[in-house]
Amino acid sequence: MNNTEAKNILRQRVMSLNIEHLRYREIWTELDSLRPEKDMDRESYTPRHLFLYGESGVGKSTMLRRYAVANPGYVEVDEDGTEYDIRPVIYTDLPQPFTMSEFYQHIVRALGAPQLAGVRVGDVKRQALSLIEQQRVEMLILDEMDYILTSRSVKPIEAMEAIKSLTNIGNISVVCSGTTATKQLTEINFQYFRRFPAVKLSRFDKCDEEFCDLLTKIEAHINPPEPLGLGDSSLHIPELLYQMSQGVLGSLTPVLQRAYRIMLSDEHELEELSDPELFVSALFVGKKYVSGESEEKFLELLNKAETYET
Repeated sequence: MNNTEAKNILRQRVMSLNIEHLRYREIWTELDSLRPEKDMDRESYTPRHLFLYGESGVGKSTMLRRYAVANPGYVEVDEDGTEYDIRPVIYTDLPQPFTMSEFYQHIVRALGAPQLAGVRVGDVKRQALSLIEQQRVEMLILDEMDYILTSRSVKPIEAMEAIKSLTNIGNISVVCSGTTATKQLTEINFQYFRRFPAVKLSRFDKCDEEFCDLLTKIEAHINPPEPLGLGDSSLHIPELLYQMSQGVLGSLTPVLQRAYRIMLSDEHELEELSDPELFVSALFVGKKYVSGESEEKFLELLNKAETYET
């Protein structure tokens, strides 16, 4: 294999960078537990729900999309040869701006059905519920719950009632996801608080063993010819990466991807991947074009997002 081929393979691994860590696995396990056991009688099944929240960039949407991809739909054929689409897990963003009609239309689209134009909200809702039953949906993931808070036509309690109605009539588990600000939706009343237990997915709050372990897994995934020691706590690299990202995966991943792409360009040899000075230089270039030049503003807005609950 020549250097060009080796670089192309490394680029592919860099751009597919998406490393699971302990916090992801805990939530992934919880998602599995929300769904009924195989061949379980759906009539006797009482669904549970989850409200996942956290700062922008901690990986909520990425993880939930990956969960949906890992549980794909399939075609089932009955004794008469009739084919049925089965979709156990459905992922969809909420519409922006949030309206009740578009809310149900997004669900219909996620279920792969043609959308009805110029119809009443009730008709679209019935279409969505019919598809949920026909396709034996077990879990509906609703991302971008923040759009409910910014809606001018739908009150938060009306939106939550619509979601609750889906859980009751469709008899499915619903997983909601949004930023820290959306947690207030679960606290409108005790019914929502009980029905949608809020779980926070946090950023890494310090450069500790857990963060270093993540960096080690990232480097193992990239698998360069000679490792730099991204997760080696005796080096300065973990501290630098933490300072640049503040433990936010949505900042860490693209900065690393940008840095490695610079090092894998035609300007550098493959052997230079193990050069720490070149890597640090590439990191600073990557940070500039991924996170912007104002580190103070980055920290200010991050702290503002984290202290919203308080």
